Amino acid sequence: MLDGLKDEIASMLAGASGTSKEEALATIEPGKVGDISSRLAFILAKETKENPAKLAAEMVKKLKPSPSFDKIEATGPYINFYLSDKAYSSILSDILDKKERYGSGRKKKGKVIIEFPSVNPNKPWHIGHLRNALLGDSVARILEFDGCEVERMDYIDDLGLQVAQSLWGFLNYDSNPQGKFDLWLGHQYVGIAKRFEEDKAVVEGVRGTLKSMEEGDNEIAKAGRDIAEKCVAAQYQTSFEFGIYHDVLVFESDILRTIFAEGVAQIKENHAVVLESDGKNAGCWVVKLGEEFEKEFGKMENPDKVLIRSDGTAVYTGKDVIFHLWKFGKLKNRFTYAPFIKQPNGKTAYMTKPGGGQMDFGAATSAINVIGVEQKYPQRVIVEVLRRLKYPDEASNLHHLSYEHVGLPDEKFSGRKGTWVGFTADELLAEARTRVMEKIKLDASPEAKAQIAKTVGAGAIKYSFLRTSSDKRITFRWEDALSMDGDSGPYLQYAYVRTKGILGKAVDKPVVEGIAFTKEERVLIKRLALLRDIVARSAKERAPHHLTQYALDIAADFSSFYTNCPVLVAEDAKVRRTRLAITQASSIALKNALGLIGIDCPERM
Repeated sequence: MLDGLKDEIASMLAGASGTSKEEALATIEPGKVGDISSRLAFILAKETKENPAKLAAEMVKKLKPSPSFDKIEATGPYINFYLSDKAYSSILSDILDKKERYGSGRKKKGKVIIEFPSVNPNKPWHIGHLRNALLGDSVARILEFDGCEVERMDYIDDLGLQVAQSLWGFLNYDSNPQGKFDLWLGHQYVGIAKRFEEDKAVVEGVRGTLKSMEEGDNEIAKAGRDIAEKCVAAQYQTSFEFGIYHDVLVFESDILRTIFAEGVAQIKENHAVVLESDGKNAGCWVVKLGEEFEKEFGKMENPDKVLIRSDGTAVYTGKDVIFHLWKFGKLKNRFTYAPFIKQPNGKTAYMTKPGGGQMDFGAATSAINVIGVEQKYPQRVIVEVLRRLKYPDEASNLHHLSYEHVGLPDEKFSGRKGTWVGFTADELLAEARTRVMEKIKLDASPEAKAQIAKTVGAGAIKYSFLRTSSDKRITFRWEDALSMDGDSGPYLQYAYVRTKGILGKAVDKPVVEGIAFTKEERVLIKRLALLRDIVARSAKERAPHHLTQYALDIAADFSSFYTNCPVLVAEDAKVRRTRLAITQASSIALKNALGLIGIDCPERM
């Protein structure tokens, strides 16, 4: 509900109960009986050992009447507030006044780093990568709208085995790129990966290439970095088509050469890990995890985790721990940066680069890693190591936003085996545009139709990927994505277009007048008033699917309103102007909600 109404209720409850306004405010929520409810009596009953229903009734007797409420009553332990027509008018006026900022939160302290999608720089995005990217982008939008400073970060693993295989293939097998570089490189990698499994000479060549890449400061390492940058630049052309942008890219090779030694020293000095003297981990630095992790993850052969190998190199999780020490500003050494790419949103994405300039990336108060559910164990290890390094706040503010796999009916995807071929994010978007174009019946220019197909096609994909909780698997189906019967991106975009169409035909201007609102009007306005709460919940839970459901609810309530409450032909001028205001408020709330999941709203469909 609107902050103004919440503040008024909190002040009333504080005066009637003797509690603080802040304590009362924390008990206020959308009502199941009344329009707004408070469970303050529950809180007080725990302290006084009295009957909560009795306390609620006593508090109601002390509350003074307010123009914002038709009535206030106790229902069991709940105190229910019923909004007046004046309150409904205030809600509408607030929405029309705030426009694109309606539903946003107050500015918050600190910085949130969101790391996504971190795709290996040797292949195009497939639809699994796309789920990662869309989740990261939406959560970033939501947190910014909620008042956070957000840094969008991409981790580029340019020293992995996959990249070494691609580089070996480029240097020894095929160095003549054709078409979009990431797609070409991905096809090449599939062939090299197959040869890597069958030919010992290829294995030796790739291992040698990887060693040269890790040593750095040689021609092979320079070639590897160049290929990685070209591949990511091509991947970002896909990213831009979906309206996804970044602030900074951190390359693993720069982690190894800039902060690795300092990070290793800190881990060892603070006794977060132990040096094993015998057994298979002899000479390795290991974090001892024991029974606590077995309870969380089930019986393991050995729950302990090696971070630093006996030869001094770090395993992937070890490097990730060091990276997170940097993310939270716990290392003295700093990266230098250079421009990577100018993005369509007008902002430059920067990359770590030796010899570059200093910039204020990193030093976050909170970090979110968008990584598949299969990475739950190593992500939990990072949290535990931070805790043992005596960084409890950082440990509690590192969040793994895990997600399940996505696929098409009867299809599974593997980068190594190349089963993504034909199912890249580029191909998915192209197919969406083609299918939408076939459905467009508007009398419009080819350019206008192409723009509609681009907007609606991308919206259909985004909604299909984000409407489901991230912990559930997605099976993408075109008939669901492009449906106009509800629970789809195009359906919600069309609901927005309807509001704009009504406003475009109106002679009067939307004005909030003092009228008696009907049942359908009250239901819709109450729904619109919830946007701030939905944004706050989505930000707290890092869960865009709450907003997809909310947008769907707005569309349903608006349809009921429009069916039962004539807008353009309402005889009473005050009613007509107010209903136009309701239509405009619905348009604002719907556009804002869809914008937070990255869906643009066309003016025509």
